[in-house]
This record gives sequence, structure tokens and C-alpha cells, in this order.
Amino acid sequence: MSSETPVKLRLPRQDLEDFDFFPLSVEGAQTWAHALPVTSSSQVAQQLGAVIARLNRLELAPELRYGIMEELRSPLLIAAAHLTRRFLKQALVMPADQRHMAELAEDLYTLAGSAYTIVAVHAIQRRDSVRDVNPARLACESIHRAIRFTGAKLLQTFQLYRPVELHGWLALHQLYALAEAQHLTDLAVTDELSGSGTVTTAYLQALILGCCKPNQLRQNDLAAIYRGLQEWAALALIMRTDDGKSLFLVDLDSDRPPLYSQLYHEPPGPRTRYIDTEPLVKQLEKLAAQEDKKGIVFDKNTVVSPPLLAHLVTSFSTMSMRNFTRKRTGKTMWVGLGLSACHYYMAGEQTFEQLLHGQGYIPPPSKRLGGNPFLDQQDSGDQWQRANPEEDFTRESYVRVDDQLAHEVQVDARTLAAFEGIDDAEELPDQRRYSAYSVTMFDASPSGYCLEWDAELPSHIKTGDIACVREEDSDRWAVAAIRWMSQLDQKTTLIGLELLSPSARAYGALMHQAKKEEEVEPIRVLLLPEIKLVGQATTLITPRVGFRERQKIVLVRHDEELFIQLTRQVAVTGAFSQFEFRPIKNLEEVLAEDRSRPRDSSFDSLWTNI
Repeated sequence: MSSETPVKLRLPRQDLEDFDFFPLSVEGAQTWAHALPVTSSSQVAQQLGAVIARLNRLELAPELRYGIMEELRSPLLIAAAHLTRRFLKQALVMPADQRHMAELAEDLYTLAGSAYTIVAVHAIQRRDSVRDVNPARLACESIHRAIRFTGAKLLQTFQLYRPVELHGWLALHQLYALAEAQHLTDLAVTDELSGSGTVTTAYLQALILGCCKPNQLRQNDLAAIYRGLQEWAALALIMRTDDGKSLFLVDLDSDRPPLYSQLYHEPPGPRTRYIDTEPLVKQLEKLAAQEDKKGIVFDKNTVVSPPLLAHLVTSFSTMSMRNFTRKRTGKTMWVGLGLSACHYYMAGEQTFEQLLHGQGYIPPPSKRLGGNPFLDQQDSGDQWQRANPEEDFTRESYVRVDDQLAHEVQVDARTLAAFEGIDDAEELPDQRRYSAYSVTMFDASPSGYCLEWDAELPSHIKTGDIACVREEDSDRWAVAAIRWMSQLDQKTTLIGLELLSPSARAYGALMHQAKKEEEVEPIRVLLLPEIKLVGQATTLITPRVGFRERQKIVLVRHDEELFIQLTRQVAVTGAFSQFEFRPIKNLEEVLAEDRSRPRDSSFDSLWTNI
């Protein structure tokens, strides 16, 4: 049952004899685990880490080690989940406390994976000494759990946009190689905590996650994909020979992720395996055609959206190649993040209100004096209530008993600046709201940039965000999208930008209101001009939600209106959508064109024009 090529797994030596945490029995581990302080996840993680690290260096029978780890596995998974919630969805350059949480979770995954790997190796090497369980079953379940922990560690690495640590991929590959050498890859394993399946499906779940361009995805998207692959990984095929349809391959003796088969020019080794994702792609395409706009919902926080499904289909079916050569450069570049900042700079550093109403626009008192109950506009109520608010006003409707600041009258920034004698009352708030960051351009190509961000990374930056960029020696802003991020260390992060357009025009978009008397607030949008050289039509950048194909909207600026209809959504990310559109005529234009007709012409002709 052994393979000709040895499996190389890195395991700690069992060179300790003392263990003071609990009696070395399954019952002792169970009692100790039940006494853990469940209210402090970091304290639980530290205690579990200390116990498992000590156990990994003790000489134990494989079935006893497995039984003890099974008692510790549930509190370990709970503690790791609690830690994860404390450092995900935060700034990538984490403060010390959050970085400590991430390191604790990573250590737990590493120690638990090593513990189950020790069980599997000893069950294989000393199978004649295993009495109470089937040695093959014990080895298979241990390898399955070790792969699950290794996969969870890989997921966390991808979510933090860090490179996989040295020997990280090799540990995953060698676990599968061990199961393959013992003919255990397709044996069914029941696991209520981490998900049942086989060693092959557990391996492919982690392996294929590395094929979906994880540095281009958001943290919650990666978690949703990993959850989905728990079910979909069984559709992928791992083979010893190339059938001509395999997009990826992996060398089980290497420390590398899956590679494109067409780009692998080395002679295949004894443990080269080919990954055929065609059945998986067909299933994903089927799901994309059946699911509604909500996508595939596993729970309220785990959703594979339709755009994410499309990303998976593309990643697993086509080989992605860089079209342009990147050139190293050390220039300084200014970057604005988010649609609001892009809109501000594309409007010539005008606020949204100035763009809509003109440079001399001053907000009315009702919008400048927040918190004043006498100037608050109530959205609810009928027309009479809105016209006669004093008839429905009571002090109790604005003052709460527990509101100690109910008497305070707040003032806007302009008025406060006048009180304090500040001359430039508008510039400082705008600079704070629409900050531009100075970063170093690592390299560049005609299609985008790679930025080396050495300063403190903004907490709100995410893949899929819209950005505007300007080289230091230029006064023109271009529109780009953040496509990938890679954190090299705690001080340096590489960010890949795809150039969407060398220029843009800022507008406000007015949606069609259901009732005529309803006041509709405009929404920031960017109009990207046509680029004939690459065949790119005129498009509109909008927020991620609220816009759809065939929708009619009005683009407005000061003294300018454009009536358009969105025709086709050409791109969508977690932050914005991009639509092609066509101009449409408003009623006044139709009437103006109709003036050349006889005054007594039938109204029917007008309706046909409309």
C-alpha cells in the first residue's frame, strides 16, 4: 500500500513526556474543554493552542490522540470563527490587537492540522497496534480533517491578501498524496462540523479556491466561494493523465498552486495531476441561468451573487493572460478612492451640490442646520401636513426624555467657520471628504498600474472599488478599478488598477419617480466617453444597486439635462456597475419637432412620435 515516491510531511518530534493540562484521556479532554471560558475567544484560542502544541510533542497512541482532538475540535472551530469576525472587514494593515487575533487563528489551524496529520501517519506506520478502530478508516478521517484545517488557513491567507507561506501549498499537496498512496482518496467521511465528503473533495475545495483569482475578490466573496466549493468540488476531476480538456495541473511534490496546463512546459513528474473543471463550469452556468438576482444564498452572510458566479465561470473555463508588458517605474501617483471622490475630482473639484446648482450654490438652512427641529422636513404625512407642519408639532415629537442634548442647536460648517474667524470654510471639509493619496507607481502598462502603497492603507479600500488616478506631472484624472491586492508585509501592499477610461464627465442621475409630487434626490454617476481605438462605447458608471437595464434616467448638471435609457450592463463589481446606454428624447423635443406640422393635425401623430 505504499508509493514508490516518499511523502514528505513536516511534523514535530514527539520528544516530551510531561503534560499538566488534563489527564491524557478522551474524558479528561472533554472535561477540560467544557470548562473553557467561552466569553473570551482570544483566551480560549491561547489555551487551545498551548494544549495542542504540547500534545503534538507527546508520544500517544493514534486512536487516543484522535479522540482527544475530536473533543477539542468543536471549541477550536468556534474560537477561530469568533477571532475571524474580529479581524476581517477591517483595514488590511491591521493594528496590533487585530493582527494578534489573525495570528492566533492561523496558529490554531496549523496546530490542529499537524495533530491530525500525526494521527494519520502513525495509523499507517503502526497499523498493527491500532485495535479499537479500522486503521485505514482512522487514517482517512484524520487526513480529511487535516486538509480541512489546511484549507481554512489558505482561505484566511487569501482573505488578508497575503502570499501563501513557505511550504503552505506543499503541506496541502502532500496530505492528498499520502491518501492517494494508501488508496483512501474516495472513501466517504462523515463530518458534521466541517462538512462531509471525501479526501478528494476536501482537497479540491482548497485547491480550486486558488484557481479563482482570489486576490481579485472581496473577503466575504471568498468565504462564499469556499462554502460553495464544499458542494461543487465533487464535480471537478483530478486525473493522472491529460485528456486534453484539463485547464489546470498541479505537482503534488511542489510548493506551488495550480498552474495552467498550457503554460507548463516541464516534463510531467510522477505526481503531476490534471484538474478538469469542465463539469464544474457546466453546473455553475446552470445555476447562473436558474438563480434569481439574489444569487445562491447559503445564509444571510454567505451569498454567491450572479456577478460572482460569472467570475467563477470565467476563472474555471478560460486561461487569463496579461495582454501588455508592464514597465517598472518609480513615479508618484495621486489616487482618489470611491465614487464620491472620483465624482469630486472629475467635476473639477466641485462638490455634488456645486455641480448641480452652480459654483455659488449655498445649501438652504434646512439642509445646513442639522438637528434643528423647527427646520426638519418630515417625509411622512400627506400634502396638508407638509404644508402646515405647525398643526402637528409637539415638543414630545422631537425631545426624548433620555436625550441630554435635545436642547442643543447644531450649526453647519460654514456658519461655524464664520464664528471662529476661518476664512476658507469650504476647502477643508472637502479635502477631508475627498482625500487623494500620494502613492508610488510600481509598474505600469497601457491597461493599468501596479501601485506600491507604503503609507497607512485606508480602511475602506476593497477590490472592485472605483478609483481615479493622476500622475504627479499631469493635471488630468483617469478612471480605474481596483482589480487585485496583495499584502507583502505590514507596511507594503501592492494594488492592481485596471484603467477604465482616460477621462470622465460627472453627472447627477435622476430616477423616474413613482408619484409626481415626490422629490427625487440625484445620485452620483460618471459618464465615460467612447474610445474608438479599442471599440469601447460610451458607458455610465453607477453605484452597485439601484440601476438596471432598460431603466430611463435623466443625467443632470448645472444648466444641462440628458435623457437616456440604460441598455446593457457590461461590468459589475461589489462597488459599481457599468452600463451602455442610448439617448432618448423628452416630451419638449418631440413637441418642438412637431411644430412644422399643420396646427390642426391629429393628436395621433404626436403619440406615435412619443
